[in-house]
Amino acid sequence: MSGRLVTIVTLVALLAACGTAGRSPSAGETPGTAGPGRGSPGVTTAPRAPVASPSPDPSAPPWTQTEVSEWGGSMTSALAFAADDVWAAGTVDEGETLITHWDGRAWREVAPPVRRREEVFFRLLAASSRDDLWVFSDDGRAWRWTGTGWAARGGLGGTSGAAGTNGTAGPDRTNGTGTGGTAGSGGLRLRAAAVAGPRDVWTAGTTRGDPARPFLGRWDGSGWSEPPLPPGAEVNDLGALSPRDVWAVGRSGGQAMIMHWAGERWDPVPAPPVPGARGAVLDRVLAVSPDEAWALGTAEVSDQERRQFLLRWDGSRWSEAGPLPQGTRLTAVESDGHGGIWAGGESRGAGDGERTILHFDGAGWTYGRTPGTQSGPVVNDLARSPDGDLVVAVGGNPDYDEDSEAWVWTRR
Repeated sequence: MSGRLVTIVTLVALLAACGTAGRSPSAGETPGTAGPGRGSPGVTTAPRAPVASPSPDPSAPPWTQTEVSEWGGSMTSALAFAADDVWAAGTVDEGETLITHWDGRAWREVAPPVRRREEVFFRLLAASSRDDLWVFSDDGRAWRWTGTGWAARGGLGGTSGAAGTNGTAGPDRTNGTGTGGTAGSGGLRLRAAAVAGPRDVWTAGTTRGDPARPFLGRWDGSGWSEPPLPPGAEVNDLGALSPRDVWAVGRSGGQAMIMHWAGERWDPVPAPPVPGARGAVLDRVLAVSPDEAWALGTAEVSDQERRQFLLRWDGSRWSEAGPLPQGTRLTAVESDGHGGIWAGGESRGAGDGERTILHFDGAGWTYGRTPGTQSGPVVNDLARSPDGDLVVAVGGNPDYDEDSEAWVWTRR
């Protein structure tokens, strides 16, 4: 294992933008409407969110720190296919990108798809399976893992993906020139990506031009296109379960927005109103199954007050999922495999590491012991192995700028 922290590529920031949660309605069912035996359509109004006081769980296994970089940076993304097959990525050494893989015994660096010191910032790791792993850069470029290296898949607007030895275009390595012309607007700023299958990949973000323009990109196996967004809509996050089951979340007209793709078009899905809020946005989405998805959002109550809220999809509608924990600003969510979630974020008003990662079982919040070696840790991403044997958290301590330590925590 290298002395530098290996980081995973993910979408780090919960900007005041949208998040997507994923679940596809049943066949023949329109998102947001009732399916057979699902009762009446509609949404459940979200009450003014109460605040919960999480309690410590002394019986919970502790989180342990398995890798760390002393040179500044932050882990941003993680994926877990099994307890011995975990990927993570991020930025260390004041801008150097690293990708790492856990094989059950040790973390090992994986050569990135660009020259190591090239100023390319990876945002996301996304996959539909362990054989369909993609990495995405901040400027919208995409690469697919071949098992031995990275095959360039271009980017929306014809952004080249052929930099570096592993990204060199060749047979079956198309640059995938898009049709939207987005790159001509000053380039892209990627916010989200989701892989529904080898021929169904979605990206979202904004252009870097002035003014910035929201975009939605789609890879169909041969190239990129730019499906239109509803007027005023911005997508902050994406979640995919299959090519016919993709969620997009964000905001439109100053209010929380949810859309669902069932294979042919994006359909709007009602989002519960947030009483007392003059505006809202969905920042993150987690697609678990057709009957379970989660979305994390932020409501604007006044010029001085913002508060987070959590939504859950039960297969027929979105509703408020219960009170959020006190003392933590949430930034990442992951399924616990039992109808609840792991949630990570930034601890406020508690000791270092305390309440940085919490668990919600559908009724209440608890937290366990986290490493106390970090000052001001922030969780950027969470990943859980499908067998449930391993949960991974990645992040940094951004308040310390160049002294930030990129880290990986694990829990069994």
